[in-house]
Amino acid sequence: MLDKVSPVPVVPLEDLESDPHGTFRRFRDAHPFAIMPLGGYIVLRYDDVASLARDPRLRATEIALPAQLGITNGALFDIFEHGMLTANGDVHRRRRSALSRALVENVAQRYRAHVRRSAQVLLDSTYAEGELRLVRDYAAKLPAMGLASLLGIPNLEVPAFIRDVEAMNAFFRPDVTPEIVAAAEAAAGRVRHTIEELAGRNHDERDNDFVPAYLDAAQNQQGHSRIEALIQIVQLIIGGTESIRIAIVAQTANLMAHPRLWNSVCADPKLVAPAVSEALRFEPGIAGLVRISTDDILIGEHVLPAGELVVLSLMSALRDERKFERPDDFDIFRQDGGLSNLVFGAGAHKCIADAFGRAALEEALSALTERLPHACLVRPPVFQGYVFVRASSECRIAWVP
Repeated sequence: MLDKVSPVPVVPLEDLESDPHGTFRRFRDAHPFAIMPLGGYIVLRYDDVASLARDPRLRATEIALPAQLGITNGALFDIFEHGMLTANGDVHRRRRSALSRALVENVAQRYRAHVRRSAQVLLDSTYAEGELRLVRDYAAKLPAMGLASLLGIPNLEVPAFIRDVEAMNAFFRPDVTPEIVAAAEAAAGRVRHTIEELAGRNHDERDNDFVPAYLDAAQNQQGHSRIEALIQIVQLIIGGTESIRIAIVAQTANLMAHPRLWNSVCADPKLVAPAVSEALRFEPGIAGLVRISTDDILIGEHVLPAGELVVLSLMSALRDERKFERPDDFDIFRQDGGLSNLVFGAGAHKCIADAFGRAALEEALSALTERLPHACLVRPPVFQGYVFVRASSECRIAWVP
């Protein structure tokens, strides 16, 4: 046990809920981490977050989250019990290696094409109305539509798939209720059933061979069970939709809130990628990486105790004034934008599908700038969440058809 223990402040709940960025800024200035109001610790500075994301003394949560909610079996429990993102050690490496072989570069490029086509369909369907509910009718649908197309889900089944993904993902958002948990449990079961059905269908087109090809390869790997293989695809769906949904809203709203920047991106497609990077830094869809400490960890003069829930705050780290100039300014031309890659994590649990995430975000933005260059922000979104997955109120944009 380390002897030198410095006082660590507790972050007031009302401050985090009303102004998380301002609260992180205030505490980050004097403390490398703080105690969260409902328990656990939150790490605030960029270098510490980047380092601890690679530290083996911080482990993935495994089944801690569902257990905390009294969930000990079922479709939601299986996502944590058999998933790669929540596993550690050799189990994590085995599950990750099977999926990483399937997510080769050409698959990401195929996914990009699917997202592009899906974005065009969504904008075509609403263009004549002159207004778009960005969350409900674009951001919540686009990533799931792109994945549905990549996975080979028949067109008639896509609307139900989108609804199920939305209901399942609600489990991971802030302020979960028993009703949300029940709906998410049922939806997660249907999503898994959909994947199982895909594995048994004949796929004549190359774009539709991902699921059976991955499942065959995974089951040929020693020690890899059928349920593990299925759950990796479920986790891929969750990771490829939920945080992307918020990121689409954030990048669109922040650009339109700065008309000069919006017009610049509309005029120059080469600015799409840096705009996406800056939006991920400025308002990430994932607030933090949730871990459990296995040992005491000394950070400067402060001790992060063993056996605690630890949040590595991406929201705070990506606005750390020690790493970024004018961190609270949204600037797609900044020179330190490469540091925003931390939003996809680091170390053993770094996001395996970061190329998929960037592809979805770039295509979502490109479609809007090409089709709606004269659109404007009518109702800005309000973002919630400061621990894990974030949420957003509705955002409306409008244009003259």
